[in-house]
Amino acid sequence: MKAFRIDTHGAVAPFGGPVGSMAVGGTTLVAVQEIALAEAGFTLVASPPEGEPYLLFSDRTWFTSTILKRMKTAGLGRLQIADDDWLAWTGSLQDWPEPGLYELAVVHGAPSFEDVPPLLLDVDFNEVDLAEVHPSMKHAKPRPYVVASAMAHQIDHWSHIVRVNKLVLANRLEEARDDWDSAGMIGRIWRIFKVLWKAKSLKSWRIAQALNEVGEDVTIHPSAVVEFSVLGAGVTVGPHALVRGSILGPGTTVDSQAIVNASVLSEGSKVGRQAHINLCTLFPGAMVSAGDGHQASVFGESAFVAWGATLMDLSFGSTIKVERHGPGSERVDAGTHFLGAAIGHRARIGHGVKLGYGVAVPNDAFLVDDGPLLKTWGDCPVDGPAIIEDGQAKPKR
Repeated sequence: MKAFRIDTHGAVAPFGGPVGSMAVGGTTLVAVQEIALAEAGFTLVASPPEGEPYLLFSDRTWFTSTILKRMKTAGLGRLQIADDDWLAWTGSLQDWPEPGLYELAVVHGAPSFEDVPPLLLDVDFNEVDLAEVHPSMKHAKPRPYVVASAMAHQIDHWSHIVRVNKLVLANRLEEARDDWDSAGMIGRIWRIFKVLWKAKSLKSWRIAQALNEVGEDVTIHPSAVVEFSVLGAGVTVGPHALVRGSILGPGTTVDSQAIVNASVLSEGSKVGRQAHINLCTLFPGAMVSAGDGHQASVFGESAFVAWGATLMDLSFGSTIKVERHGPGSERVDAGTHFLGAAIGHRARIGHGVKLGYGVAVPNDAFLVDDGPLLKTWGDCPVDGPAIIEDGQAKPKR
């Protein structure tokens, strides 16, 4: 079956540019769409087919190959997923005519989603079992997080880049689960044998390392730990670094003692010494230095975050408000208590800067900490506490 992509001419603030260029899966949304299409047996064409049914999708819609395979056999209609738990944790800020109705359809005729009847697919979701870190964080997970191998999501806001990349990582697990369930007894034995042969051990950590997908010319220091991750060509992982459940695009660097967990790094990006990122996405060329730990954030192309910057990510009060269409636009509810920040393309965040949760920094911004800086001690006594005023130490009154 053929497939045709509609260009919505949309952009995602603060990054701008075509929505298809957003960082997904270590590459771009467009590239990930085309991989899923090929895996599902679709042929992408430059003009709408005539006289035959075809798959119609928009440039802002992420989908898995499994959902495409199901649509191919389900007949005409526009994909709709109505699972309450799925909509509760993925639905915020997506521009839908109605909940769960995606810009993904099998149509016959003009390339339009208007008046295409819903195609309600029953997806067998699995709940993600997240360990409770601390009871005080329980409010940040009010509903179950559910995933499946058959998923779709539109990218209409920068927070969706965070969420879609979570789904990309979860889809690796779900596809492995589906493969296991369909393998049969002999197939399962063969899969176990292959993993154990590669691990050459029954130790759990060696098995986790055996599940990595490693490209050419990858350098992993012997003291580093890399588990269940995808490493593209030319990746470098430094001494005592930890990479777990992540995708590292070609030429990326994880420096010494850095931690990369459930994150996606695009080509040429870098996580600096002792830096810690969790559930983050880096565009090509971005660099994140050590700070107070960066979570659920997006770092734009060639963006730079200096040592000691802080990106807040957890609200203990109301759900987090974000700017709907980028810096200066109306603030709306993101429907979550857990969300970091978006750092625009080529933006620079200096040492000591603190960003609130849900903040979007524009492209090319340069943000520095203007707090008091000691330049000379002066004649301030040392027998009591001192503060900084006009660059000098002064007794605290």
